[in-house]
Amino acid sequence: MKIIIARIRVKDEHWEEAQRLAEAHSQASREEPGCISHDWFPHPSETCTIFFFEQWRDQAAIDEHFGRPHSARLVTAFREWARPPLGLQILDAAEVQEIGL
Repeated sequence: MKIIIARIRVKDEHWEEAQRLAEAHSQASREEPGCISHDWFPHPSETCTIFFFEQWRDQAAIDEHFGRPHSARLVTAFREWARPPLGLQILDAAEVQEIGL
């Protein structure tokens, strides 16, 4: 499994539209065959910051994801709307252990 984590600091004047785009993007992404989960949250302690947490079957699913039109729209918009730095982390979860509480 691959995990994507992204922290996007949005310019104040684009905050409302960035949230709408993040929600539309997550909804579309959840329909992709390689998507295990795709969520976004307003950052709890940083104003106008969106946090993405995504789980993907493998790198091929991520590559396909970034080739889709809704991903291109998100990247294009955030390149304009975000404050630097703009990027993400892809983590390789070789083994996932479920622990009941």
